[in-house]
Amino acid sequence: MPPESSPRPSAARAPVLVLDADQASALAIVRSLARQGLTVRVAASSDGAIATRSRHVTEALRYPDPLREAAAFVDWVAERQRRQPQELVIPVTERTVVPLMRAHARLPDAARLAIAPPAALEQVLDKSRTVALARELDVPVPHSWPVEALDALDAFLAMMDGPQGWGWPVVVKPTRSVGQGGGQAVQLSVSYAHDATGLRQQVQHALRYGQVMLQEYFRGDGVGIELIARHGEIRHAFQHRRLHEVPLTGGGSSLRVSDPIVPALLEASRRLVRSLGWHGVAMVEFKHEPRSGAFRLMEINGRFWGSLPLAIAAGADFPAMLHELMTTGEVRERPPARTGVLCRHLARDLDWVEHVLRKAAPPQLVRLPSHGQVLRDSLSVLSPRHHFDVQSWRDPWPGLVDAGRLVRHQWRRVSEQLQQRRALRRAWQDARARQRSMAAAGAPQRVLFLCYGNINRSALAHAHADARGLAAGWRTDSAGFHAPAGRPADPMMVETAAAAGVDLGTWRSHTLSHEQIAQADLILAMELAHLDRLAREHPQARGKAFLLGAPLADDAGRAEIPDPYGQPRATYQRVCDQVRRAVDAWLGPRPHP
Repeated sequence: MPPESSPRPSAARAPVLVLDADQASALAIVRSLARQGLTVRVAASSDGAIATRSRHVTEALRYPDPLREAAAFVDWVAERQRRQPQELVIPVTERTVVPLMRAHARLPDAARLAIAPPAALEQVLDKSRTVALARELDVPVPHSWPVEALDALDAFLAMMDGPQGWGWPVVVKPTRSVGQGGGQAVQLSVSYAHDATGLRQQVQHALRYGQVMLQEYFRGDGVGIELIARHGEIRHAFQHRRLHEVPLTGGGSSLRVSDPIVPALLEASRRLVRSLGWHGVAMVEFKHEPRSGAFRLMEINGRFWGSLPLAIAAGADFPAMLHELMTTGEVRERPPARTGVLCRHLARDLDWVEHVLRKAAPPQLVRLPSHGQVLRDSLSVLSPRHHFDVQSWRDPWPGLVDAGRLVRHQWRRVSEQLQQRRALRRAWQDARARQRSMAAAGAPQRVLFLCYGNINRSALAHAHADARGLAAGWRTDSAGFHAPAGRPADPMMVETAAAAGVDLGTWRSHTLSHEQIAQADLILAMELAHLDRLAREHPQARGKAFLLGAPLADDAGRAEIPDPYGQPRATYQRVCDQVRRAVDAWLGPRPHP
């Protein structure tokens, strides 16, 4: 709440409305406040939100989606405040915090909205401003470079080639977690670039939704200092360390542990909070190298955080403290939280295990744990110090619902994967049979190469076929599903193809048309998804569309040719070689018809 606001005497026992009820952190808030004897209501933008299943909830409401209908969402909250003037409203994620912050002055009772002062909140929501503040306060941050337009990359790349270069990978971080694109809010995330071409592509994509900040990659443990502050002074603090992150390259934690507070991290947080005049809860996120003690500020989350259930399980009950701050203006002193407490988000942690087993992370960024470590981490559920984000014996229904959803989700995934494998095997067999029959009986006259964008794989196949196939009587064409047409080839593919003797320097993409399909005798696609979409949107293509890579594959699992877009150079080289050899297998030397 703003510093000038004062709590009302009747507010201490007033009902509470928790937004973002689809989040496990919202469920944790519900359980915490119910233990204080408060009446708790929840709301979400969709039905079946997990916090609505808690036995502590007295009423479940639904509001317009704040990402798609921000104005309608704000109107809903305003009307709610007029009808329930004593109710304290707690937004949990930036989906709801951001529109309410921007409409703060227009709300009937902004003092009953549990967010930090808008000026401070606006500063931490903008990561570039957070970095600037940290530098002023001598809080270590990664080397950073703001980018407002694509042509600004030239100066950055020149710096990277010089003695001051940071080295690769480079972190591509949108300055806001929620950007604007296509007339609506969009949830954004961090990505990593391993070379100049990949960086250019990722920045070009991210700039569609707002400004971008490039940062050096700092290796260390993901650590959070969670806190509650009163007018810029920290009243209570807690530290956690991420053990499992999804995705593996860095993201929300699926398993984390409470740690003793590192004094240097707490002091850095204290300087930031005091300068901001922060009032409310926040998490200051760092990367920390425990051996050297070095650390870097990553960002400040000016709201409740995803790992909140751990803090509560360890004894740092931030929802209760926030309610106390909002209703009395103070936060009484509490004992330190327990260390060594574990908390796990079950569904997300199963995803983590799958990612580890699939090795779904670039080795430049992630050192994968051994299978033994995965097993030991899994067995930690038997420890009395282990807790779950959702599952609870005292409030069992949300955990049972979550487990049921998890089982259904995994069943659907397994069923879909089995169907996909069967379909891929049929496509592989059909393509190999068609290629053999062509070799024996002559070939079609017109071939259409197909992929998604026509700037990588199908462009390369077309150019390579023209370079070596026209003399044999072939007529070739290519297209992609993506519009608009006229886009140049991917610069990395231009470079890779040139090294293989294929010129894509003047290439311009084509969008698939009915005429191309009608004229083609043979359509060669890169992925099963392309064949499926072609069959749905152009039924007349049935019987003449096949997988380009099938003749090279000794089993169905290798019959598709992956999209190299945004991947490291080595991936482009592998795809280039695979496309060229596949084209040669289909369009082998033949006499003129």
